[in-house]
Amino acid sequence: MNSLCSNYINLMLSNYKNISSIIIYGSNIYTNGSSDLDVCIIVNDINEEQKLQMIKDTLKFHRENNLKIDEEVPHENKLIYTVEEVEEVLNNPPFYVDGKPVIKDIEKSKEFLASKEMKQRLLLNVLTTDHITVGASTEDYEKRAWQIMLDVVTRYFNIDGTNINEILDCLYTNRYTNSSGEFYLGYKKNYPQKEQYLVRKIKEGLN
Repeated sequence: MNSLCSNYINLMLSNYKNISSIIIYGSNIYTNGSSDLDVCIIVNDINEEQKLQMIKDTLKFHRENNLKIDEEVPHENKLIYTVEEVEEVLNNPPFYVDGKPVIKDIEKSKEFLASKEMKQRLLLNVLTTDHITVGASTEDYEKRAWQIMLDVVTRYFNIDGTNINEILDCLYTNRYTNSSGEFYLGYKKNYPQKEQYLVRKIKEGLN
Protein backbone atom coordinates (compact mmCIF):
# COMPACT_ATOMS: atom_id res chain seq x y z
CA MET A 1 0.00 0.00 0.00
CA ASN A 2 1.42 3.38 -0.94
CA SER A 3 1.72 6.51 1.23
CA LEU A 4 -1.31 8.04 -0.45
CA CYS A 5 -3.54 5.29 0.94
CA SER A 6 -1.91 5.49 4.37
CA ASN A 7 -2.53 9.22 4.54
CA TYR A 8 -6.17 8.80 3.59
CA ILE A 9 -6.71 6.03 6.13
CA ASN A 10 -5.12 8.09 8.92
CA LEU A 11 -7.30 11.06 8.00
CA MET A 12 -10.55 9.12 8.08
CA LEU A 13 -9.80 7.13 11.25
CA SER A 14 -8.85 10.29 13.11
CA ASN A 15 -12.05 12.08 12.05
CA TYR A 16 -14.61 9.28 12.35
CA LYS A 17 -15.00 6.90 15.27
CA ASN A 18 -17.82 4.87 13.72
CA ILE A 19 -15.66 3.32 10.99
CA SER A 20 -15.45 -0.46 11.26
CA SER A 21 -13.20 -1.18 8.25
CA ILE A 22 -11.53 0.68 5.42
CA ILE A 23 -10.88 -1.39 2.29
CA ILE A 24 -8.33 -0.18 -0.24
CA TYR A 25 -8.45 -1.91 -3.61
CA GLY A 26 -7.14 -1.24 -7.11
CA SER A 27 -3.57 -0.52 -8.19
CA ASN A 28 -2.68 1.51 -5.08
CA ILE A 29 -2.30 -1.63 -3.00
CA TYR A 30 0.73 -2.56 -5.14
CA THR A 31 2.39 0.76 -4.15
CA ASN A 32 1.92 2.01 -7.72
CA GLY A 33 0.51 5.43 -8.35
CA SER A 34 -3.07 5.64 -9.55
CA SER A 35 -5.33 8.24 -11.11
CA ASP A 36 -7.77 7.96 -8.20
CA LEU A 37 -8.22 6.24 -4.87
CA ASP A 38 -10.27 3.04 -4.85
CA VAL A 39 -11.69 2.82 -1.35
CA CYS A 40 -14.70 1.36 0.44
CA ILE A 41 -15.62 2.24 4.02
CA ILE A 42 -17.73 0.00 6.25
CA VAL A 43 -19.34 1.81 9.16
CA ASN A 44 -21.19 0.57 12.21
CA ASP A 45 -23.82 3.28 11.88
CA ILE A 46 -24.06 6.63 10.16
CA ASN A 47 -26.49 9.46 9.67
CA GLU A 48 -26.97 11.45 6.48
CA GLU A 49 -24.92 14.39 7.70
CA GLN A 50 -21.93 12.19 8.54
CA LYS A 51 -22.24 10.38 5.22
CA LEU A 52 -22.14 13.62 3.26
CA GLN A 53 -19.19 14.88 5.30
CA MET A 54 -17.28 11.65 4.73
CA ILE A 55 -17.82 12.02 0.98
CA LYS A 56 -16.74 15.68 1.11
CA ASP A 57 -13.55 14.73 2.98
CA THR A 58 -12.79 12.05 0.39
CA LEU A 59 -13.31 14.42 -2.53
CA LYS A 60 -11.19 17.07 -0.80
CA PHE A 61 -8.41 14.51 -0.34
CA HIS A 62 -8.55 13.74 -4.07
CA ARG A 63 -8.31 17.42 -5.00
CA GLU A 64 -5.46 18.12 -2.57
CA ASN A 65 -3.48 15.20 -4.01
CA ASN A 66 -4.27 15.96 -7.66
CA LEU A 67 -6.25 12.75 -8.06
CA LYS A 68 -8.95 12.21 -10.64
CA ILE A 69 -12.47 12.35 -9.21
CA ASP A 70 -14.38 9.54 -10.88
CA GLU A 71 -18.10 10.17 -10.44
CA GLU A 72 -19.44 7.81 -13.08
CA VAL A 73 -20.82 5.87 -10.12
CA PRO A 74 -21.83 8.50 -7.55
CA HIS A 75 -19.76 8.45 -4.36
CA GLU A 76 -23.04 8.13 -2.45
CA ASN A 77 -23.37 4.73 -4.11
CA LYS A 78 -19.88 3.30 -3.73
CA LEU A 79 -17.92 4.79 -0.85
CA ILE A 80 -19.84 3.90 2.31
CA TYR A 81 -21.65 0.74 3.44
CA THR A 82 -23.17 0.11 6.82
CA VAL A 83 -22.66 -3.29 8.44
CA GLU A 84 -26.39 -3.88 7.84
CA GLU A 85 -26.00 -3.14 4.12
CA VAL A 86 -23.11 -5.59 3.87
CA GLU A 87 -25.16 -8.33 5.53
CA GLU A 88 -28.10 -7.61 3.22
CA VAL A 89 -25.90 -8.05 0.15
CA LEU A 90 -24.41 -11.30 1.43
CA ASN A 91 -27.77 -12.71 2.50
CA ASN A 92 -29.69 -11.54 -0.57
CA PRO A 93 -27.19 -11.03 -3.40
CA PRO A 94 -28.27 -9.16 -6.55
CA PHE A 95 -27.61 -12.02 -8.98
CA TYR A 96 -30.73 -14.09 -8.40
CA VAL A 97 -34.20 -13.87 -9.92
CA ASP A 98 -36.79 -16.24 -8.43
CA GLY A 99 -33.91 -18.27 -6.99
CA LYS A 100 -32.15 -18.65 -10.34
CA PRO A 101 -28.75 -17.05 -11.04
CA VAL A 102 -28.78 -14.19 -13.55
CA ILE A 103 -25.86 -11.88 -14.35
CA LYS A 104 -26.96 -8.76 -16.17
CA ASP A 105 -24.50 -6.60 -18.04
CA ILE A 106 -23.83 -3.21 -16.47
CA GLU A 107 -25.95 -0.44 -17.94
CA LYS A 108 -23.97 2.79 -18.25
CA SER A 109 -27.05 4.85 -17.51
CA LYS A 110 -27.26 7.42 -14.73
CA GLU A 111 -30.18 5.53 -13.17
CA PHE A 112 -28.47 2.13 -13.10
CA LEU A 113 -25.11 3.43 -11.86
CA ALA A 114 -26.95 5.06 -8.94
CA SER A 115 -29.11 2.01 -8.24
CA LYS A 116 -29.11 -0.33 -5.26
CA GLU A 117 -28.14 -3.23 -7.55
CA MET A 118 -25.04 -1.38 -8.71
CA LYS A 119 -24.02 -0.59 -5.14
CA GLN A 120 -24.44 -4.24 -4.13
CA ARG A 121 -22.49 -5.51 -7.14
CA LEU A 122 -19.65 -3.11 -6.39
CA LEU A 123 -19.38 -4.42 -2.84
CA LEU A 124 -19.17 -8.04 -4.02
CA ASN A 125 -16.45 -7.04 -6.47
CA VAL A 126 -14.48 -5.24 -3.75
CA LEU A 127 -14.72 -8.23 -1.41
CA THR A 128 -13.53 -10.68 -4.09
CA THR A 129 -10.67 -8.71 -5.65
CA ASP A 130 -7.21 -8.13 -4.21
CA HIS A 131 -7.39 -5.54 -1.45
CA ILE A 132 -6.12 -4.42 1.93
CA THR A 133 -8.43 -4.08 4.93
CA VAL A 134 -7.60 -1.76 7.82
CA GLY A 135 -9.67 -2.09 10.99
CA ALA A 136 -12.09 -4.94 11.69
CA SER A 137 -11.34 -8.05 9.64
CA THR A 138 -13.49 -8.58 6.54
CA GLU A 139 -12.38 -12.20 6.13
CA ASP A 140 -15.84 -13.64 6.85
CA TYR A 141 -17.43 -11.21 4.39
CA GLU A 142 -14.87 -12.23 1.76
CA LYS A 143 -15.52 -15.96 2.16
CA ARG A 144 -19.26 -15.46 1.85
CA ALA A 145 -18.83 -13.19 -1.17
CA TRP A 146 -16.71 -15.83 -2.89
CA GLN A 147 -19.32 -18.51 -2.19
CA ILE A 148 -21.86 -16.28 -3.93
CA MET A 149 -19.69 -15.58 -6.98
CA LEU A 150 -18.66 -19.20 -7.45
CA ASP A 151 -22.27 -20.36 -7.20
CA VAL A 152 -23.50 -17.71 -9.62
CA VAL A 153 -20.96 -18.23 -12.41
CA THR A 154 -20.97 -22.03 -12.30
CA ARG A 155 -24.75 -22.28 -12.32
CA TYR A 156 -25.50 -19.41 -14.70
CA PHE A 157 -23.03 -20.61 -17.33
CA ASN A 158 -23.55 -24.30 -16.52
CA ILE A 159 -19.83 -24.95 -16.25
CA ASP A 160 -17.67 -27.46 -14.41
CA GLY A 161 -17.50 -26.26 -10.82
CA THR A 162 -13.98 -27.68 -10.43
CA ASN A 163 -12.31 -26.13 -13.49
CA ILE A 164 -10.41 -23.10 -12.18
CA ASN A 165 -9.54 -21.68 -15.60
CA GLU A 166 -13.12 -21.93 -16.83
CA ILE A 167 -14.44 -20.24 -13.68
CA LEU A 168 -11.83 -17.48 -14.08
CA ASP A 169 -12.83 -16.94 -17.71
CA CYS A 170 -16.47 -16.59 -16.65
CA LEU A 171 -15.53 -14.03 -14.02
CA TYR A 172 -13.79 -11.97 -16.68
CA THR A 173 -16.28 -12.29 -19.54
CA ASN A 174 -20.00 -12.96 -19.98
CA ARG A 175 -20.14 -15.87 -22.41
CA TYR A 176 -23.62 -14.95 -23.49
CA THR A 177 -23.00 -11.28 -24.30
CA ASN A 178 -19.18 -11.04 -24.49
CA SER A 179 -19.21 -8.12 -22.04
CA SER A 180 -16.26 -7.84 -19.67
CA GLY A 181 -14.62 -5.61 -17.06
CA GLU A 182 -16.64 -2.58 -15.98
CA PHE A 183 -19.49 -3.61 -18.27
CA TYR A 184 -19.81 -6.99 -16.53
CA LEU A 185 -18.51 -8.08 -13.08
CA GLY A 186 -15.66 -5.58 -12.76
CA TYR A 187 -12.73 -8.04 -12.85
CA LYS A 188 -9.88 -6.79 -15.05
CA LYS A 189 -6.65 -8.32 -16.36
CA ASN A 190 -4.55 -5.19 -15.87
CA TYR A 191 -2.24 -6.57 -13.16
CA PRO A 192 -0.79 -10.12 -12.92
CA GLN A 193 -1.08 -9.88 -9.12
CA LYS A 194 -4.85 -9.47 -9.46
CA GLU A 195 -5.18 -12.69 -11.46
CA GLN A 196 -2.92 -14.58 -9.06
CA TYR A 197 -5.20 -13.44 -6.23
CA LEU A 198 -8.34 -14.55 -8.08
CA VAL A 199 -6.88 -17.99 -8.84
CA ARG A 200 -5.86 -18.46 -5.21
CA LYS A 201 -9.28 -17.46 -3.95
CA ILE A 202 -11.08 -19.69 -6.45
CA LYS A 203 -8.98 -22.64 -5.26
CA GLU A 204 -9.76 -21.83 -1.63
CA GLY A 205 -13.46 -21.51 -2.42
CA LEU A 206 -13.53 -24.85 -4.21
CA ASN A 207 -11.82 -26.55 -1.27
